[in-house]
Parts: sequence; C-alpha cells; structure tokens
Amino acid sequence: MTEAPRRKTEAFDYSQLGLKRADLEIVLKCESKLLTLGRRTTEETFEAGELLGMAASLIPDRTFGMWATAVTRYTRQRVHTIIKIARVLKDHKSRLVQARVPDNVMEKLAASPEHLEEVLAEFEAGRRLTGKQVSALINGGEETPDIALPNAGGIAGLRANAKAKQALVISEFVGNITWIIADVEAALEPVQEGKRVLKGRLADNIEHRARLARFLLESIALLVELNPANAAASLVIPFPDGSKWREVTELLWVLGGRDSWPRQELAAWLSTKVQPTLAWSIESDKGTKHGNPSRRNGSQSVK
Repeated sequence: MTEAPRRKTEAFDYSQLGLKRADLEIVLKCESKLLTLGRRTTEETFEAGELLGMAASLIPDRTFGMWATAVTRYTRQRVHTIIKIARVLKDHKSRLVQARVPDNVMEKLAASPEHLEEVLAEFEAGRRLTGKQVSALINGGEETPDIALPNAGGIAGLRANAKAKQALVISEFVGNITWIIADVEAALEPVQEGKRVLKGRLADNIEHRARLARFLLESIALLVELNPANAAASLVIPFPDGSKWREVTELLWVLGGRDSWPRQELAAWLSTKVQPTLAWSIESDKGTKHGNPSRRNGSQSVK
C-alpha cells in the first residue's frame, strides 16, 4: 500500500529560482513526480534521487536546498544523500532494485562503494543484512564507533581513542571523496553533448568538501611539528615529494580553490587527472598502495 502523495506545507515562490521558462517547466515536472512517489522502495529511492539531481542541475545552488525541502519531507542533508545514492550507485541500479536493498543500506554503500559487491552479494543470496551489520562489514567486522570517543586514560585510552578516530575519519574521508567524484562525473555529462563544464556550479558543490577531505587525510595520516614562527599553531609534515599521497593532498588543495583550477581544458583535467587520482585514494585494500609520511621543513597552509 502506498502513502498519499506528499504535499507542500506552503507555496514555494518560484521567482526565487530565476529560471528560464523551459527549465522551470522541467523543475515543475520533477516536483510533480516527487509528490506522487509512494513508499520508499529501492526503485523509488533511485527515482527520487534522479529527479532531485535533475532539478539540482537547473536550480542555483543557493536556492536548491530551499526548493527541495519545500517540496519534500526531507532535510537538506537527506536530499543530498538521496541524490548521492542515485549518482554513485547508478551502474548497479537494476541489481539493487532486484535485491530490494533498503535506502539506509544504499546510503552506506554510496559512501563506501568499494564494499558494494560484497554487501550486494549477501542480499542476492537472500541474507537481508541490517544497517548495523552492513556498517560492521564495511568497518572490517567492527561496529562503527560512537562520535563520543573513549574516555579512558593512559596508553590504553590513547589507543582506544586513536582506533575510534581512525574509523571515523577514514569513513568521513571516503564519503567526501566519493561525493566529489560523483559531482565531477555529473559535471562532465554535458561534455558528451558538446557543452562546457559549468565551473561555478561544480566549485560550489565540491570546494568545501575538498578542503575537508584534505584536513581529514592530514589528520589521520600525517604528523605535526612545532611552528617556530607561531607558537599557537602547528606545522603539518607532508607526504614525501613524488609520492601518490602527496599528489592526492595537492590535488585536494587545488580543488579547494576554484581560482587554482586550469582555465583551459577544464573537462580534460577533471576526467584525466581529478577522477583517477581521487578514485585511487579510496580503492579497496587489494588495489591501494599507501605512501609513507616523511619529515620535511615547512607546512601546508590552510585555505
């Protein structure tokens, strides 16, 4: 049995969107379809994500959240999560729908796509894993740690906090990188039709995530030292020159500031440099090669 169509709590002022008539008609069609979706089956989760993603490509970033929350029952975070599911997992849609994988599990898989085959195989074999079981599988058989880190003292307490932080930070890093890759992929889609990449829209979507991903990577993998020029600050000891992880951190630095992006051949840079480098950083254990942090005088400034 399906739910009654969702209704807006109040009329949305479409003049805020500043859309051309043709684009506004597309947005209105997306809204109409969203309002008639029933219970959130796997297929409907994808459909909602595809509709919201289509609308997001037309509505300015600063107003998309207002529109999306006005025409659905979701928070802005939930809206972006559903879009992410549809984008990241689109190549596996038919199998996920056939296996009736719930949206809470797909949310975890969109953040950790390297575990998709493993988890999907369980569902296809008739073993319906819970969200907690999927989290345990993704985290190597351990439950996802609470945000509140252990409060034990001594060496044991330090190790417990380090272990909990590692799981949290790696999960956040993978999630942010996955989202960036999905946004880059979406930005490159018009190129196949001879159109240009909308640099401003892409930058609005990924700049802050790129900065956060770099901070997360530095937090989990790099050492710090005293800053002789500023006793209140520390210096990050970078990965060694020429290492693949150094390449990742430097790329995230560039992605974190649109003015550093190449002015020419942006699409080529995104497809041949950004996508493969970021994909390398979140490969499964079988394919990942880890760099080793090395002591070096100097620091990486914060944007």
